[in-house]
Amino acid sequence: MSFAAVTSLCGALVLPPMMEDAAIRWGLASAMGAALAALAAAWGHGFATRPPQVPAPTPPGRSAHASAPRSAAVAGDNSGSISTGDAPAPTPPTPAVPAAGQPPAPPAPGTASASGERSIAIGGNNSGPLSTGDQPGSPNP
Repeated sequence: MSFAAVTSLCGALVLPPMMEDAAIRWGLASAMGAALAALAAAWGHGFATRPPQVPAPTPPGRSAHASAPRSAAVAGDNSGSISTGDAPAPTPPTPAVPAAGQPPAPPAPGTASASGERSIAIGGNNSGPLSTGDQPGSPNP
């Protein structure tokens, strides 16, 4: 298809103002068509034989599972808002300053599993606001 299109366009429209001899003009148009057809074939072959793209695997030793309605599980670090209830997400709290001489507690490695309704489990550090939707004094705890 590409050979026929390029050969016809070059031989009938592009090259006639530059070349008067039809034998040379159509020979050059055929060469240009063959070159473009070879490029199209090479591109198609490369496209068809490329390996499938596989998503990046999750880091070993971390997994997350949320099985209950309105539950959230994060296997790594969380920096965004998580809200599992009807109320809007709370505003971010001010960062707590650790007491002098006490290092911050390291996160527990392994898995994060949120199995209760409106539960949140994080298997890493959290720096975002969390809300389960429970509001003190509300009729729907």
